[in-house]
Amino acid sequence: MKQISFFSPARIILIYFLIIILGGAFLLKLPISTTSPISFIDALFTSTSAVTVTGLIVRDTPREFTFFGQMVILLLIQVGGLGYMTFSAFFLLTLKQRLRYKEKLVLAETLNYPEVYGVMKFFKKVLFYAFTIEIAGTLFLFPIFYQKIKEPAKALWIALFHSISAFNNAGFSLFSDSFMSYAGCISLNLVITTLIILGGIGFFVLEDLELYLRRKKRNLSVHTKLVFLITAFLILAGFFWMFLVEFHLNPLFKNLPLKNKILMSYFTSVTTRTAGFTTVDLSKVSESTLFFLDILMFIGGSPGGTAGGVKTITAIIVFLTIWSYIRGKNEVLFCKRAIPEDTIKKSLVILSVGFLLETMVALILSRIENTPVVYTLFETVSAFSTVGLSVGNGGVLSYCASFETFGKILIILSMLIGRVGFLSFLIAVAGRAKESKIKHIEAKILL
Repeated sequence: MKQISFFSPARIILIYFLIIILGGAFLLKLPISTTSPISFIDALFTSTSAVTVTGLIVRDTPREFTFFGQMVILLLIQVGGLGYMTFSAFFLLTLKQRLRYKEKLVLAETLNYPEVYGVMKFFKKVLFYAFTIEIAGTLFLFPIFYQKIKEPAKALWIALFHSISAFNNAGFSLFSDSFMSYAGCISLNLVITTLIILGGIGFFVLEDLELYLRRKKRNLSVHTKLVFLITAFLILAGFFWMFLVEFHLNPLFKNLPLKNKILMSYFTSVTTRTAGFTTVDLSKVSESTLFFLDILMFIGGSPGGTAGGVKTITAIIVFLTIWSYIRGKNEVLFCKRAIPEDTIKKSLVILSVGFLLETMVALILSRIENTPVVYTLFETVSAFSTVGLSVGNGGVLSYCASFETFGKILIILSMLIGRVGFLSFLIAVAGRAKESKIKHIEAKILL
């Protein structure tokens, strides 16, 4: 018999995400938030996209939202990126209140921390890393934007907005064309991609790297090594695909300066890993490139960070499992360490469920919206993996901006499931059965 606790950590997180999304939608629906009235479904879509740090938009952020509306979006991004419980704990500690055990459980689930013990110490480091990196990003971006805008206050606001949006891998921009007008700007490309990578590799890796650099530990953990390996591989794979295949073979990009090709290839490879900013009009790239970018988006970032997707660790564990089986190994090894069987099972479930859900939603949307499967799949993967990239014309609005209400609701659900996590969402909705100690007789099945 199932023992379902209604107030399990996974379920509490889902409920609070829904509450924050609805609260954000009502704030964005207020006349003070927009330059012209918007429908509730569009306000709900924007709120969901911000809280889930996705970046898909159905309204032009700089033109159709006022300064107040942009502030609401930025707050939703910050809360969604770090997790609502992170801010709850922050305010409780500010008021000198102690967190109860149940609250620590939810905080651990929010931060993807493996246990309750030590979660408060890790939580304080998360806040330190996040705010320090976001402030540093703002300071680096300010002179870049000030060169064009020439208004200190406005340039500072735009720098702060994009720094928080980039670190949280949100992809919301105060430029209608995202960063297409900065495609050849080396400094902006490097700052934004660095913020994206720091947010995407996860707070565990940042802590591990800090301790290693301060010589408080001799070696990096296996987790950190795995993250660095798969992150570097995916960035290089995306870079070489875009540079060699798209920008050299696609006649629409052949005449671009070499510097722009290099920067756009690197930026696209990094941002595809759940950030959502763009320096290239994706409606002009080939279908083969869109499918390749689907793979990068599906994998996403690393656990314990602000990125989405099935996660880099999941992808590499599945790959190592397949490789070990082909070679006839009894264990899955990395750096002479065995990967736990439970971790392998969880990785296979996440990858399988993610693939099935995204494919099913894409096929449904393609049918009801009468849109090409390749474009619909791109939008669906972008939503599930909380990326925010879109094949919308010119990068101004997302491709799903033209969807009917039901189609937008499906994308909203996709973003929510992607942010909570495929496995966590299923556990929150269905609950978990009590672990049985009974061992059954094995069946002989042919494959």
